[in-house]
Amino acid sequence: MRGGAAAAGAPPALGTAPPTAAMSGPSRPSSPGPAESLSGQPLGPELLRCPRCRLLLWEPVTASCGHSFCKPCLGGAGPSRCPLCQERLELPGVGAARCSVVLCGILERCVPRQRRLAGLEERVRDRLARGDAREALRMAQRGVELALDCSSLRLCRAEALLALGQYPQALEDLDALCRAEPAEHEAFFRKGKVLLEMGQRAEALLAWEHCLTLSPHFQPARREMEKIMMEADAPQPCTAAHPGDAALSSAGSQVDGGSPVPPSSTQAQDQEGELSHGRGDAGSEHSQDTATLSQPGRRQEPETSAESQGRWLLDKEEETAAAKCTQPCLGESLSISDLECSLCIRMFFEPVTTPCGHTFCKECLERCLDHRPNCPLCKQSLREYLKAGRYSPTVLLQDIMLATFPTQLAERRELHRAEMAELSNLTKNIPIFVCTMAFPGIPCPLHVFEPRYRLMVRRCQESGTRRFGMCIFENGKSFADYGCMLEIRQVELLADGRSLVDTIGRQRFRVLSRGHRDGYHTADIEYLEDRKVSGEELQELQCLHESTYRLAQRFCEHGDLTSRHILMQHGPLPEKEEDIQASADGPTWCWWLISILPLDPSYQLNLFSCTSLRARLSQLQHILTALLQQPPPRHLLPERSPRGRV
Repeated sequence: MRGGAAAAGAPPALGTAPPTAAMSGPSRPSSPGPAESLSGQPLGPELLRCPRCRLLLWEPVTASCGHSFCKPCLGGAGPSRCPLCQERLELPGVGAARCSVVLCGILERCVPRQRRLAGLEERVRDRLARGDAREALRMAQRGVELALDCSSLRLCRAEALLALGQYPQALEDLDALCRAEPAEHEAFFRKGKVLLEMGQRAEALLAWEHCLTLSPHFQPARREMEKIMMEADAPQPCTAAHPGDAALSSAGSQVDGGSPVPPSSTQAQDQEGELSHGRGDAGSEHSQDTATLSQPGRRQEPETSAESQGRWLLDKEEETAAAKCTQPCLGESLSISDLECSLCIRMFFEPVTTPCGHTFCKECLERCLDHRPNCPLCKQSLREYLKAGRYSPTVLLQDIMLATFPTQLAERRELHRAEMAELSNLTKNIPIFVCTMAFPGIPCPLHVFEPRYRLMVRRCQESGTRRFGMCIFENGKSFADYGCMLEIRQVELLADGRSLVDTIGRQRFRVLSRGHRDGYHTADIEYLEDRKVSGEELQELQCLHESTYRLAQRFCEHGDLTSRHILMQHGPLPEKEEDIQASADGPTWCWWLISILPLDPSYQLNLFSCTSLRARLSQLQHILTALLQQPPPRHLLPERSPRGRV
C-alpha cells in the first residue's frame, strides 16, 4: 500500500478514548513552585526515598503510571493499582520488571556506600520483623555480594537463615564473623542462639559465656543462660575448649568445677545499659552498640518519664542534624550527562522507563517503537509495553532534574515548545500524507502502519492542530500539486503499533513548494476558495445547482446494486445546503458525488482544483446525464474495501 496507509472504505469502529489520553500519562503541573517537585515532595535527597516504605530506594522499579518504588514494595506478582496514585497498572507482573538503570546510577552517585549499606540493613531487619524471611535473605545475600566486608549484613543474613531454619548455613556465617571480628559480642550471642536451635546446649552456653566476657552487661545473653541453667539436666560446658575462657571470672563466679552462676533478678535490674528487647531475641539486640553503658558497680538515679522523653528528643534532634550534614547534595553529585537520553544525547524530556529498566525521552522511544517493538539498548521485546499504549513520564526523574538543573530543564522545555510551534504552522512545512484523494467534508478513514506516518500523525496530535495534508502520487513529482487538509477526529491504537485514524476533509490547497522532515513529505501551501457570484449569475448558478442535485438523486436510485454499494460504503447522498456559497469549497454533496463516481483520479483532481462552482456543476451534470442514459451495468461501482494505491 503506497504511503504507508490504507484509506478504509468504511469508517472503522473506533474506541471512545481520545488519542491524547491513550498516548500520554496523567496530567502534570507545568510549572511547580521553587520548593516543590512534580510529585509534591520536597526537593532534595529525600526524593531518593521510596514513597511507600519511606526508606532509601532499593532496586527501584518504575510502574506504568510513572511512579517509582522499591521492587520489594510492589510485591512479587505486582499490585493491580499503583500504591501511590491508585491508577490501574497496565503492565501485568510488575515483579518481573527490571530495575531502572538510570535511577540505580543516580543512587550510586548520590548516596555514599556506607549509607546505602545501612539503608539495606534497615530494610532487611524490617522484612524480618514482618516475618518475610525469604525476602530478607534475598536482600541480605545481595548486600553481602556487594560488600563482602560488611559484618552487619552478614549478621542479617545469618538471622534470615535462622528464621528459615537453615541452621548449618547460619552457623557458617556466624563462625566466619566471629573469626573476622573476635571482639564483636553480638556475633557470639547469635551463634549461641543457632547452636541452641540445633540442640547443642553446651556449645551454646560456651558462646554466651564468651559474649559476656566481651560485654558483661549484655542482658539477652544472661537471660538465655539463666533459662538453660534452670533446667534439671543443665549441661556442664567445657570451658577449656573455648579461647578466651581465662577471663570468664568477670562474667560471674564459678562453682561446682566451672559452671557459671547467673546473676539474680535484682542484680540484673541494677545493671545499666540493658538493651530494649522489643524486637525479639533474634532481631532486637543488634542496636545495643548505640546504648550508653554505665560503669559497673555505679548506681544511677532512675529518670522520670519526662526526663527520659526529653533526652530521647534531644538525641533524636542531634541524630537528625548529623544526618542532614552528611546527606549528599544532588546538584554536586550529578552532572548533565547522568540525565541524558542515550538516543538524542540531550537532557531527558518527558523521560519514560521501559519494563527492561532503560529510560529514554518519550518522543525518542516512540520513534524507535515505530520501527521495531524492541528496546533500543538491550533489544528486549516491548510488544506488551507497546500494546498497553501508555508512555507515562517517570515522575522521580522529572523531580530530580527540577531539583538539580532547573535552568537546563527550562531551556529543554523551551526548545520543545519551539519545535511544537513550528509544527503548528498550517501553511509552512505542513506534513503531507501521500496516499489517496480526499475531499472537503467527506470522511477519510486511514490505516497507518509506516513508521514515518506514525510519527507524522503523533506530531499532529501533540502540536494540537490535529491536521495534515493529503495528496495523491503524481508521475514526475513526489505528490500532486493539489490536496485536501484532513482533520483527525479519532485514533484507535492497535497492539502492534499500527493505528486506525478517522479523519474528515476540511480545506483544499495548492502546493507552492515541497520539502521533507524526518522521512515524510512537507509543503508550503495556499488554500483554495471558489469565486463568489451575485445577481443574475447567482440565480443561474442556483438553477444549475437544483437540476444537478436532482440528477444526483436519480443516479443514487439507479439500479439496486449501485444503490447498495453506495449506501454500504459512503452513506446516503448529503442534503443540499441553503446557501450554496457559504463554504469556500462549495456544497458538500458535490464532493460526495465526485468521491463515489467511477472517475479516473486525474479527472477527479481536475474537478478538485477548479475554483468555479458553476464549471464544477456543469461537468457533473454532463457525467450524470451520460450515466443515466445508459442501462445500469452489472458492476457499475465495484466494491473497493481500501481506498488508495495497493
